[in-house]
Parts: sequence; C-alpha cells; structure tokens
Amino acid sequence: MRHSSFSKKRIIHLYIVIIILIIIFITVGLIMLKYNVEGEKNLPFILKKISIVSTAESDISQDEQEKWHAGILGKNDIFFVIEKNKNYKKEDTIKEIKFENFKIEKTNNQMQIAIYKPKTNEFSYSYDEEFKVVDSIEYNGAQKTNAQVLQINNQGGTIGFSVCMDNLGEYEFSTNEKVPSDGRLLEKAGLKKEDIQFRISFDIIVETGKQNKFKGNITLELPTGNILEEGVSTLEITDLENIIFKRI
Repeated sequence: MRHSSFSKKRIIHLYIVIIILIIIFITVGLIMLKYNVEGEKNLPFILKKISIVSTAESDISQDEQEKWHAGILGKNDIFFVIEKNKNYKKEDTIKEIKFENFKIEKTNNQMQIAIYKPKTNEFSYSYDEEFKVVDSIEYNGAQKTNAQVLQINNQGGTIGFSVCMDNLGEYEFSTNEKVPSDGRLLEKAGLKKEDIQFRISFDIIVETGKQNKFKGNITLELPTGNILEEGVSTLEITDLENIIFKRI
C-alpha cells in the first residue's frame, strides 16, 4: 500500500511538473509572438517622420541638326527625422544609422533606378558615379549633423538619400518652346503615371553607443503624388506604427 501511495505521489508530481513546463513554454511563446508583432517598445531613439519630395529634372542638349533635346531624370529625395525617445530614461548616443538591403519592384523594366548620397549638407544631389550607393549608406554619430560627410548628431537629426529614376526617354523641343524643368516634363515625353511607379523596400539599422542594435524595414511607393501634373509632389509620413524595430 505504501509503495502504491508513493507511486501515485510521484505520478502526480510528474504531472504538476509537466503542466508547469507547458505553461512556461506557452508564456514564452506568447511573449516571443508579441515581440515579433509589436517589436521593441522602448527604443532609445525613434524614427519620428519620413518626408518625400518627388519631381524630375532635365538635361538639355543640342544635336548636330541643331535640334534641342531634354533628357529626363526623375528623383525622389527622402528624409528621415530621428529623435531621442523622451520615454527612454537611460543615457545613450547614436553610433551609426545604416540603410541597406535595398529591394526594388518597378512597373517599367526600361527604367533604371539607383540610390545616391547627398553632395552637400543642404541635401542637394549630383547623380554622378562617385555619389552612387552600391550596397548601403551609413551615417555616423557625431557632435552635429552634416549630410555632406554622412554624419548625424548623436542625439538625433535629419538624414536621407535620393532615389533616381533614369532612362525615361527624352523630349524634343523647338528653340522658342518653354520646357518645364520638373515632373511635367514626363507627360510631355509621353509617359504615364504607371510608367514611372515603383516600390522600394530597405532596412534601417540604428546602432547606439551602448552597443545596442535595432532593425526595422521600410517600404515606400514612389514617386509620391502625381508629378506628371503637379511637377513637384511632397509627402510627410508621421504614422509609422507599421515600421517595427527589433533588437539584433
């Protein structure tokens, strides 16, 4: 009888252990699922706003027959406002902010798309090979923000890059014709809105001075607005809840 009672106690004890382990596994699983859905909730630095300016510009030349041609270059200047999280009570600094893993889906296979870093601190761009981004673009933390040398104030600032749309054709015009120097040139060249649309996605990685790294993925539909009619179109994105940052 004593042996039978002892065996029952062992079985009950085993069941209790199994139930506790199951509860632990379920709890951990729910925490992991919540983290995958919601990401990091108390980042030291936050992405406050994304601003986009879409337009086009022309490269005017004259051929041997003295005919004028306007080559078309579409561009999308993208700005990211990074701020210190007021709810984050610990001291920290920005060591580096990196943009990488660029992926592009376009509707026009003839269109060539490339990314460029700023030429000046005022975020003006030169679409030459020396400013072209190959794999990634990194802004290093510094005492102040300076886009020309790819630096951001270590407590936050505005950084960015430009996404260029090339090989869009050209527009031939007469000597006395007034040619627009913005997105309206695309319509004159016979292009439609769907001919210049594309989607770009990329990762943003924020690394802090305390060796913490957080990664989020951003997807943008470009160009913003209807630059064929508006010439220049701007968009400010402040609702960024869909951009989930996770610790890496």
